[in-house]
Amino acid sequence: MLVSHIERLVGAASVDEARDAYFDALRGHGYSHASYRAAFHSALPAAVFQETPELMSNFPEAFVAEMEHVIAAGNCGWADWAIFHPGAITLRHLTAQQGNDPRIINSCKIAERHGLAAIRLISLKGQVARAAGIAVICPAVRARPEEEAALWRKNEREVLGLTSVMHMRIATLVRKAKNPTLTPRQREVLEWTSAGKTVMEVATILGLTAATVEKHLRLARDSLNAGSTAQAILKAHITGQIFTSAPAKQARSSEIQTPKPRTYRV
Repeated sequence: MLVSHIERLVGAASVDEARDAYFDALRGHGYSHASYRAAFHSALPAAVFQETPELMSNFPEAFVAEMEHVIAAGNCGWADWAIFHPGAITLRHLTAQQGNDPRIINSCKIAERHGLAAIRLISLKGQVARAAGIAVICPAVRARPEEEAALWRKNEREVLGLTSVMHMRIATLVRKAKNPTLTPRQREVLEWTSAGKTVMEVATILGLTAATVEKHLRLARDSLNAGSTAQAILKAHITGQIFTSAPAKQARSSEIQTPKPRTYRV
């Protein structure tokens, strides 16, 4: 059973597939509620590329909304605990260790108010380069901490292993970015420009006017908040918007070198 869950996580082709595989695996180990939050930091400057934090959860919506408000305000001590401490911890033990931190107290009170006193936090510290993350799991609403403790003793190794595999798999997948989505035509002109083609050559290849190619390049730069076409190509590549597959519409090299007359369209 564990192997099948791991195979499904490793084979996930998208963040959504990885999320569903992880949640299903946790349910199979007695945890019906879970959330995962991670921030991945590129080696590139933030001006070139910056991701939004990855968040997925199947906790009750009211609880998620309240916790997101606390996180946005910088008042959630759970994430800070995960940054500096490896392993896993219950809310009861976290409060005993850091009960003088008002952010910890507030977050734990929110969980208790929503009937989630049996939550356990799992730190993802040091498991992926340039990333920080935390998983929050709970057997069920109104579950008692003692029930969760017994469940954890039985499934600790499996749950920790599944959480690590999920985190590492998501790190390798295309994730959400702050950069807006390009149109298909903008992607085309960026790809051909990156291949060293001039505006006139791109226009001939795609059957457009040079002015239209210039327009699409300008819109792509604006959409990506890029100061140059080269920077736009870099941003589009990093965010997985170009070079995602072998371009079926590319012309043969002989056609590019000696283009045939085409009817222009805008």
